[in-house]
Amino acid sequence: MRAFLTSLLLVFLAACTAGPDTDALKADVHERLELALPAGFAEVESLHRRGSQVDTKSPDGESRRIVYFDVSLKLNRDIDFGAWNAPGIAGLISALGAGPKGVEGIITGGNKAGDVITAHGTARYRQNGDAWELVVPAGYLPPVAPGVVTGQNEGAGAILSTIRKVVDAFPRNTSPAEYAAIEEELTAAHASIRARLARVSDGYAIAAGAEHGQYLRVARALFGDRDSRVVPLITRGGEENLRLLRAGKVSLIVAQGDAALDAYQGSGPFSNDGPHASLRAIASLYPEPMHVLVRAADGPESVAGLRGKRVAVGETGAASRTTALRVLEAHGLRPEDIDARALSISAALLALQNNEVDAVLQVIGTPADSVRDAQKDMRLRLLPLSNEAIANLSGTRAGYFPYTIVRGTYAGQEQDVKTIATAALLLTGTTLSDAEIGSLIQRVFEPGRDYTALGSAQGAQISLATSSVGLPVPQHIAATRALERLSAK
Repeated sequence: MRAFLTSLLLVFLAACTAGPDTDALKADVHERLELALPAGFAEVESLHRRGSQVDTKSPDGESRRIVYFDVSLKLNRDIDFGAWNAPGIAGLISALGAGPKGVEGIITGGNKAGDVITAHGTARYRQNGDAWELVVPAGYLPPVAPGVVTGQNEGAGAILSTIRKVVDAFPRNTSPAEYAAIEEELTAAHASIRARLARVSDGYAIAAGAEHGQYLRVARALFGDRDSRVVPLITRGGEENLRLLRAGKVSLIVAQGDAALDAYQGSGPFSNDGPHASLRAIASLYPEPMHVLVRAADGPESVAGLRGKRVAVGETGAASRTTALRVLEAHGLRPEDIDARALSISAALLALQNNEVDAVLQVIGTPADSVRDAQKDMRLRLLPLSNEAIANLSGTRAGYFPYTIVRGTYAGQEQDVKTIATAALLLTGTTLSDAEIGSLIQRVFEPGRDYTALGSAQGAQISLATSSVGLPVPQHIAATRALERLSAK
């Protein structure tokens, strides 16, 4: 028995140490950091290899391993990881292959020389003879949240039982579209119920976004602790959030700046709703640049080159889809000039991998975990927008501004990519008092808050310096005053 256990232990240790050794791993991490951050900004103070495992999703014929490590980085110069249009948190997370809550030490307002950043990192390698080659940092998938369990009284329980019977009664050949409609209606009902419960409990709800999405993660990072009276809600995204706010079902929302402007003016997808004149911005949170993604090997070379191609422009009703169509229009492409596909970002990237679409357009904060995860299975390339399109969009439409996805934001991205962005905004209507708005500003822009450690990489870009950038709708007067007070300190 002892001999058997000894053999088993040796096999386990061999599995844990397979792949590149610590020196090779450290050299690869250093090279990635040099691409992601300005030269000399940080040095690897310590790196500890924590084992490895077989990559079960390796392509046929390849032997791959995922290596896990802990790393400490010492900053040699001051750096604001939250700065927009500059090397920052996106490149750092992509270089280290870190996941939600995997990086600690990022300070709102900027880090100083001598600060130490720690991270739980990952890297994916493939075997080439006796050598191991770095493929990409392993990336991550957000953890799946457990199902919601609530206590119900007899009446609510009876209603839920009836709904379950209706859903279960659908025949086996029910179409995916019908199932999607059921899911959408149940999700909307759940959001509405939680919003009302939050108000009943002397709190208020914030309409965030889809499960695993950036809006929900940043809302949870902002308001997820036990002392908060704000309840983050799962929704279908910005356009639905704006309608929930207008209907009075929530008091706070997160939405794209361009979608907020459409709602305020009663234009675009809100043309049938009329102007939402009482809509007010509390603050800008972080930039959401337009990503135009193609396969590196055989994708088009320009946005104009998408004419006649199969293009995933986003789901119907999503704010990102509206932006994508405007970007195409700015390059002289009408909807009928492309084969438009209504796909979510995850479905679109899978279709790109399977050669079912030729390009994916998506407005999303960097680093986008869905993009990073897709890089495990295919090499991607970001297409820049033309200078004329950038000037047209940012010059004629409030809510858009020129933006650069800096090199190193994604693994293998060696060049800056010019595009446009809109800001992710924190918005409200008329239900909150000036004191509540002031309290929210104090909470969101609290000095020294580490949003990355709280699970939101985009939260690291929340800063007083950019709190009013990209606001296309009026800012709440109480928010303006509160921001001025904080800036004066």
